[in-house]
Amino acid sequence: MKPEYRAWCAVHVGTTAEDCYGRCAWATLAMQIAFPELIRVRGHYLCLIWGERDHWWLTTPEGEIVDPTAAQFPSKGTGEYLPWHEGDREPTGMCPNCGENCYDGGTCCSDSCSRAYAAYCMNPDRY
Repeated sequence: MKPEYRAWCAVHVGTTAEDCYGRCAWATLAMQIAFPELIRVRGHYLCLIWGERDHWWLTTPEGEIVDPTAAQFPSKGTGEYLPWHEGDREPTGMCPNCGENCYDGGTCCSDSCSRAYAAYCMNPDRY
């Protein structure tokens, strides 16, 4: 990452997980205003520890990834960035049982999670 991008991130976003967590949409928008050459990208980040997460980042015209909030992930941006493309399935919620994305208006991500969540709701003291 260019030194001017890194300096901007340190001043405006921060450098710790606590500074960055959940701020990717805001940070990428603000950084794109400061550096109009950057291209804002929406998609998923495949964290080597947490798995796939919804995320925003930027790219340079040359294709280099600039992630002002990479510090929020345990893998610190060393995972894979997966851009969302028009026509890709869009998450409609988060599974209350396991936290994975749900699609097509479903409450849970799978039948097994649905059964486990229903069992928990019926008898939460057992869990």
